[in-house]
Amino acid sequence: MDVGGRMIHMLEAGRGSPTVVIVPALGTTSIEYAPLLPVLGQESSAVVFDRAGMGWSDPVRSPLAMLDAAADLRKTLALSGYGPPYVLVGHSMGGYVVRLFAAAHPGEVSGVVLVDSSHHDQASRYPGYHLTTIRRALTERITPYGLRRLAIELGLLDSPGHLDLGDHQRLTTWWEQTLRAQIGTETGRRAPTLGDIPLTVVTCSEYNEDNRTPEQVASFSRHYRIWFPMQRELTGLSTSSRHIVAENAGHYVHRARPDVVTKAILEHVKGAGPL
Repeated sequence: MDVGGRMIHMLEAGRGSPTVVIVPALGTTSIEYAPLLPVLGQESSAVVFDRAGMGWSDPVRSPLAMLDAAADLRKTLALSGYGPPYVLVGHSMGGYVVRLFAAAHPGEVSGVVLVDSSHHDQASRYPGYHLTTIRRALTERITPYGLRRLAIELGLLDSPGHLDLGDHQRLTTWWEQTLRAQIGTETGRRAPTLGDIPLTVVTCSEYNEDNRTPEQVASFSRHYRIWFPMQRELTGLSTSSRHIVAENAGHYVHRARPDVVTKAILEHVKGAGPL
């Protein structure tokens, strides 16, 4: 869809209202969430949004483009014929986009589902957050090249969890990773509350199959002691909320427990969200 001279891509399924709108996590595209669409499309319209710089959408114009993604999303939905109300679903940093949309246009949103969403204040909660951010950002920029990429192509290493569509996607991921603290802070400022919009917060579980070695289990448990209280805090964004822990699911909850994610979404579609 042409949005102000830029092409923005969405995957689509089903018909009906409200429209379910899924916003992917950092570094992931609409393909990651495509397996959810057949189930959701049986009940209503459902789309997955490739924000600028990701998937088949045109490259970003600004390092902080994620803060503009909500406006792009609204224009894309309107031009594609998807009117409100919307059930917005945000995974990880995609939760920031959902919050910005809902805060700016609360009358158009009938429900919000935050799937293991980033917290706007997480930079202040984790020791060494900024150093870790720099290290991960450098890894994101460097690892698609050289020996690691060759090993992936030869089948010696598992490929990344997202579809690699070229350097513009790697650059977008790099900017989002590098500036995630600023993006979170600005989201908290612009979208401090969802008012009375029904909200479901879905959180990963402490023990899951993503962590197989004792070292991984111990590391994730340390992370979870900080992460879980922040997930509970997110329920305070709305006066009508609930919190679900997806047992045996890691951060990519929809992979291990698509049933939990789709059920949470469809409860809002059917008007059975939090009261």
